[in-house]
Amino acid sequence: MRDVARVAGVSLGTVSRVINDHADVSPDLRRKVEDAIRDLEYEPNVLARIMRRQRTGTLGIVLPDLTAPFFTELLKEAERAAADAGFAVLVGNSSGSRDIEGAYLTRFADRGVDGMIFCPSEDVQAVDVPRRLGLVAIDRELQGFDLVSCDHEAGAAAAVGHLFELGHRRIACIAAPPTVSVFRQRLAGYRTVAEPALRELGIAPERYVQVESLDRQRGLEPAHALLAQEPRPTAIFACSDQQAAGVLSACAERGLRCPEDVSVIGFDDIPLAAMTTPRLSTVQQPIEAIADAAVAQVLTRIESREAAPQRRILPGQLRLRQSTAPPPAG
Repeated sequence: MRDVARVAGVSLGTVSRVINDHADVSPDLRRKVEDAIRDLEYEPNVLARIMRRQRTGTLGIVLPDLTAPFFTELLKEAERAAADAGFAVLVGNSSGSRDIEGAYLTRFADRGVDGMIFCPSEDVQAVDVPRRLGLVAIDRELQGFDLVSCDHEAGAAAAVGHLFELGHRRIACIAAPPTVSVFRQRLAGYRTVAEPALRELGIAPERYVQVESLDRQRGLEPAHALLAQEPRPTAIFACSDQQAAGVLSACAERGLRCPEDVSVIGFDDIPLAAMTTPRLSTVQQPIEAIADAAVAQVLTRIESREAAPQRRILPGQLRLRQSTAPPPAG
């Protein structure tokens, strides 16, 4: 730095302010320092800068299943948003294990990340992270921490409402285990629209709901169980696009046409939804907006821990394609 100051003809403090990107440097002095840095091939000592600032310029991101397309897309967008803000990321895939989640949170904190974005595999009441860290939860609420999420209940209600407006009344649901608030909310959205219609038809609503363990072949077996019922559902809402793809396969295996015999709608709008046959109607989660909001909120928390936890709930959007139509006559 002294060599840069000598060549540029400026003080050591001016060089420091340019390197640390302070605003109070005139354009002329900044240009002289940058020219000297380039001519001398000077590389600032990043480790020393980290020690001075007590910042590492890294964020930790812990997600439950990076084989799931939704989380793959979310990670890609979060990495982009972090890079735009000048941060690198450390990524942890918990594979649905609470123990692995806890280990990642501890390791990332030990490695000095400035903040974390965390999506637990199941609902948890508390996490053990140092108070100095900014942490933002995605999709699952964590008591005492910020939340960024889609409005899952309203999105599910909109999907089932679309089926209702088409004329469907025998609307079934493939749900997921209630250990995750996201899936409880989607099931609640289904129930607000579908259950009154089923009761009017004299059908017990619980008959038309199949809860599927996430470690099984998603959507296929529950769809077969629903399609074997009498009277058969004329439409099925699946709580994820992967489950909905399984429903399409079950329909084909049973010789049923979609949407002529059975309409199908999913949730998430992962890339698969636009590639199924027929192309899948679904609820699009605003993945890019969720990632942008989560990174922005982490950066806010890095600067200030004092404000009360913030909730940012973003609306989903119906993406209507070819898998939904009015019910068959009769």
